[in-house]
Amino acid sequence: MRSAFPIYLAGLGSWFVPLGIQMVLFSWLAAIVLHMDVFAVGIAQVAMMAPGILFLPLGGLVADRGNARRLLLLYHFLYAVPPLVLAGVLMRGGLSYPLLIAYGLAAGSIGAFAVPTRDALLPFVAKGNLPRAVALATALQFLGQLVGIACASQADRLGATPLLVTHAALVSLGAIAVWMLPDPPVHAPARHSGFWRSIADGVAEAARSEQMWPVLLINFGIGIFYVGPFMAVLPLIVRDVYHGKAAELAYVNLAFWAGTIVAAFAFAGFARHLTKRGRLVVSAVSVGSAILFCMALQPPFWVLNALCFVWGLGAGITMTQGRTILQIVAPPTHRARVMSLFQLGLGGGGPIGALLAGTLASVLGLQLALVIPALAMAVLIGFVLTFSDIWTMRTVEKPA
Repeated sequence: MRSAFPIYLAGLGSWFVPLGIQMVLFSWLAAIVLHMDVFAVGIAQVAMMAPGILFLPLGGLVADRGNARRLLLLYHFLYAVPPLVLAGVLMRGGLSYPLLIAYGLAAGSIGAFAVPTRDALLPFVAKGNLPRAVALATALQFLGQLVGIACASQADRLGATPLLVTHAALVSLGAIAVWMLPDPPVHAPARHSGFWRSIADGVAEAARSEQMWPVLLINFGIGIFYVGPFMAVLPLIVRDVYHGKAAELAYVNLAFWAGTIVAAFAFAGFARHLTKRGRLVVSAVSVGSAILFCMALQPPFWVLNALCFVWGLGAGITMTQGRTILQIVAPPTHRARVMSLFQLGLGGGGPIGALLAGTLASVLGLQLALVIPALAMAVLIGFVLTFSDIWTMRTVEKPA
């Protein structure tokens, strides 16, 4: 059992490096290779993100009812198919916009099933120090994405085909790591309700928990009020206020994700000894609101990068501690569904927030497009502090 967690991390890395490649390569194929307009590129991005909103709850339900290791093994093999098919089409010169949309739908759907399944396995392979395991898994996830993004940045020089083949090869190798994991324990037999009732049961389980619902609500707020401006407003600020181009946009992204990774690795060292994790989540999210206010003042570019780094630190704290609370508190019979709700807060709230932030920017200007989400998040934090015990609650891992 002691060797299971490193094997789990190897499988995780084999998934998120290709995901980083895909994040850049998909946009590159739509905008650069196919020369699609802004609207068409946006539709392509929706095709990639929409399955997460639709299928994450279903993926959690399937993982709760089945063998998570065997399911994840299947998803690894399935995830290798779309890039191989796309690589074959590119080699024959047959790339088209409908095919790219189909690729986005297929890859996004597989990812939606894999995320809660992998989360459901984590407590089993990390018995004895779940908080540290969550922090390390979160850090490796973002580090893997950065490695993949760096690889995909060479698309102009290498072309898409070698990167797509690399994507498929890494995911397939990761299947070996998943195959080496032990099977998780079987849940006690239970009567399976219909799909919607089972989904509602997972939501009800989270709503009944004094520790889970405030974390999930804050996470959904992050998706709308933080991820949205990050996706839609920050690139416009870099372009219009600082007259930056691709390099300047890369700097602010690198600063943010570097902060996230630093925070995740830092908490891996002493996460087990923390008890008031809810207080950390609230504090980190509150700092994010202050960061948006500071960005609205349009400081010098180096200050903007410093703010992004601090914002990333807060994101790393929120991701690791929020996930840890849910992993510890959620019962094994509902864990994958609860974790799918956590991911849905970011995956579902992000596009909604991006649409709202983009609308605010076009109607009220860039500054108010940052100030209004910051105020809205402050109100949400106040609501959670008033109606929950998140500031004082203690979350401690139960002995294995």
